[in-house]
Amino acid sequence: MEYLSRRYVTTIVHAISHNLWHHPHHVASFVSVWYYIELLYMMNIAIFFYPPILVASTGILIGIVLSIHILKLYIGDSINITIQLFMMDVHIAYSVGLTIAVIVSHATWYTVLIVVLRDIIATIELILVYTMTGSD
Repeated sequence: MEYLSRRYVTTIVHAISHNLWHHPHHVASFVSVWYYIELLYMMNIAIFFYPPILVASTGILIGIVLSIHILKLYIGDSINITIQLFMMDVHIAYSVGLTIAVIVSHATWYTVLIVVLRDIIATIELILVYTMTGSD
C-alpha cells in the first residue's frame, strides 16, 4: 500500500513538473484564478471611495474580461501570454509591497493569512515568469 501511494505522488509530481516546463501557460491560467480574489479585495477597498454602482459595474466588467483572458491564456494565445507576464510581474511587486506593509504594521491574523496566500501565489508566479520567458 505504501508503494502505491509513493508511486502515485511521484506520478503527480512528474505530471506537474512536465506541465510547468512544457506548457507554463496552462499552469498560469490556473494561477490566474487567484486574480478573482484580488478583484474582490480591491472592490472592498474601492467601495469606500467610489459609488457602489460604479464599483459593482467595474468589477463585473473586469471579471468578464478576466474570464476571457484566462480562457485565451489556456489555449495559448501569444497576446494573452504577454498580458499574463505583465500581470504576474505587477502582482509579484504588489505582493512584496503588501508583505512589507504587514510586517511593519500590527496586522490581524486574517490579513496575515491573505498575505501568506498571496506570497505563495507570487512565488509560483515567479517560477512561471522564469519558465514562460526562458528560451527552448
